[in-house]
This record gives sequence, C-alpha cells and structure tokens, in this order.
Amino acid sequence: MLSRAKIGFSLLLLLGLGAYVALLPPTSMGETHLETCPASLAGLPGTELGLDQTVVDDLAADAFLSRLYERPDGVPLWLMVVYFENARLGAHDPILCYQSQGFEVEFLPDETLETALGPVPMKRFRAVRGDRVEKVNYFWYTAGQKALAEVRTFRDQMFLQGLRENRSFGAFVRISTLEIPDEKTAGSWIDRMVGEFAPLLPSFFPEEPA
Repeated sequence: MLSRAKIGFSLLLLLGLGAYVALLPPTSMGETHLETCPASLAGLPGTELGLDQTVVDDLAADAFLSRLYERPDGVPLWLMVVYFENARLGAHDPILCYQSQGFEVEFLPDETLETALGPVPMKRFRAVRGDRVEKVNYFWYTAGQKALAEVRTFRDQMFLQGLRENRSFGAFVRISTLEIPDEKTAGSWIDRMVGEFAPLLPSFFPEEPA
C-alpha cells in the first residue's frame, strides 16, 4: 500500500506538470512538407490514396501520407506515413489494425537496414487473410533524425523532447507489399523503398519551430 508521502509526491508532480503545460503550452513545429514526397520512389510510380474519415479520426494525426506504388510486375506496394506533433497517444501498433480487419499475424524477426539516414531498425510481420499474404515493415521517426523500431521508445523520446524543448514531433512509417511471387521478392522491394524513402524524412519534418 502506497504511503501518504508517496501519494502526496505523485500529486505534486502531476500538479507541477499540469502547471507547466498551462503556463508554457507546447510550441508548434511549423508546417510539414509531406506533399513534397516524390511521386516516384524506388523507380515505381505512385498514386495518392484517401483514408476513411473514421480512420483519420482514430489516428488523430497532424498530417499523413498514404500512397500506392506499382511494382514492375503489377503488384502493389503501399507507403503510409502518419505524423504527430506534441502528442504521443495517437501512435499505436499497426498489428492491431490488421487484426481488426480479420488478418492473422505472423511475427517476423526484426531487421535493421543501412540507409543514407543511418541505420533504420524495423519491426516486421506477415498478415494473412485467405489467399492474401502481405509482408509489412514499419518503424518510427522523431527529432534528431532518429529511426526507432519500438513504439514505447518512440513515446518516451517524444515525452523527453517535450520536457526539454517544450515541443515534440514524430512519425510512423509503414511499407508493405504482397508476397508475390515469393517472400524474398517482397522483402527486396520493401528494403529498396525504405532505403530511398528514409533519407527524405528530415526534409519533410523541420526540426526548428516556425
């Protein structure tokens, strides 16, 4: 059972944080530049995709990019970027989205890809529903040009950045494609897309406030 002293300290800490936020509201990072993302990436033509309003409301994102790229064999490759400013709670694990749509999820080993941005650690899984098998890689991006694999680490980084600088931002990045004709080909296309896209992230999200 918690002592009165510990309870009192916790309440004081919460009140202090509340006063901090009230007196010093988070600073805006300024405009994002996701619209400058090249229409063609990894040599593939891209098409903008809309999101259902329910999905948009659920994500509570400050900006997003949803795009379909077509591989030379006609197989689709999807790129999703969801941007959050001064908010950590909208960030969630994409596995939940797939499971809610009836997919069975098979976890795959983590992967780290060397890019011009630096090493990009990624979570990976396979989503299966009937004959459809989709290979999915995802990671998180935040201040300091940091790519992270763990959502908990991402949230912690956002929280610490907010305390230090009174502003924070981050983005979720997901790249996926169908496993056609095989898993190796799908993985190769995802890595190629990540390798070309990740170095562009610093240009989309300014580090300094407007």
